[in-house]
Amino acid sequence: MRSADERADELTAAIYAALLGETGWQDFLDRLNGFTPGALSTLFFHDLRARAGAVAYVSGSEGREKALQDYEGYYSNLNPWMKKVAATPVGRGIIGEEIVPREVFNRSEYYNDYVHRNGLETGVGLTLHRDRGCYFLLSTLTDDRDVDRNLERAHVLTRIAPHLKRVFRYYRSGDAHAAGLDLGEGIGNASRLGLIVVNDDLRVVKTSVAGEQVLAIGDPVGLDAMGRIRFSSSELQASLQTMLQHGYFGQATRILDDPQTGVRLIRVGGDRATEFFAGTTIAILVGDPQGNVKSHLLALAAAQGLSPAETRVFAGIVAGQSLTEIALASGIKRETVRSQLKSIFAKTGTGSQGDIVRLATGILRPN
Repeated sequence: MRSADERADELTAAIYAALLGETGWQDFLDRLNGFTPGALSTLFFHDLRARAGAVAYVSGSEGREKALQDYEGYYSNLNPWMKKVAATPVGRGIIGEEIVPREVFNRSEYYNDYVHRNGLETGVGLTLHRDRGCYFLLSTLTDDRDVDRNLERAHVLTRIAPHLKRVFRYYRSGDAHAAGLDLGEGIGNASRLGLIVVNDDLRVVKTSVAGEQVLAIGDPVGLDAMGRIRFSSSELQASLQTMLQHGYFGQATRILDDPQTGVRLIRVGGDRATEFFAGTTIAILVGDPQGNVKSHLLALAAAQGLSPAETRVFAGIVAGQSLTEIALASGIKRETVRSQLKSIFAKTGTGSQGDIVRLATGILRPN
């Protein structure tokens, strides 16, 4: 039998072969699972907030296909190991008995109706990455209850953990999405639509020039006080958050259109590796259902040297909003809006909100 260090070396080579595209992540997982006959190995995530999880890659599932469906549909919420995943160290291999005592685990519904029923007894796992209550893990379920042998398997996972951390850093640096983002930016510029690409934390990853202008106006989409994407429509906001959820590994591109606002949400169906390691990104394409009105306001604001924050106040006043309404919509204090309004007065040579409206409608000539 090969030593733990020899197995770790083979798996390390498989990690970089998968990262470079010479093989795939399925090959890596098959190699890991092959070291434990009869085992079931998975790369999966568990979301503590949603109390649910999903599998990205699996090995050893022959004859256990229904077991995977059962896990995602029901048992992921009952897994006693996952209930304590927040207390497990990131980057260190661990056996199930270190998380939940054997006698307690044996009494659980998860063990009796899922693990044992599928010919398995315990597990060896590794928390790869932790991100806002979502945990990304590598796990092997086995019928071998020998603690010493399983501790050796955990040692192998600890040895390969630093290399898997590098994989996460690579994918989450944005390089894995670069080609798609460049293509999206080209589409946005060519069609003169506003393009805004966001990640699963609702942070802006990339924008086109028109997308920056849309964010400056703040309608139909802008940024909240924390710098996260915020739609004026609560329905669109809910749709965006639903599309950003984990668990759609490798699915086809999903598109949602809202003709009322001219917004299109596009979740590009990527390969499972990108979805698992890098997370989800959504491209937001924004048209202009109001014709050239917003374009005119943006051009006028730019000509007067207004900042993006001042442009939002400028557009809000022209739309008939009060300073309090503008403050609430932008997630800032009313005093901040008043300060921005004074700056607008100075830059545009106006002295009242009525003057700003007259400037926007062409009744008052620009300063």
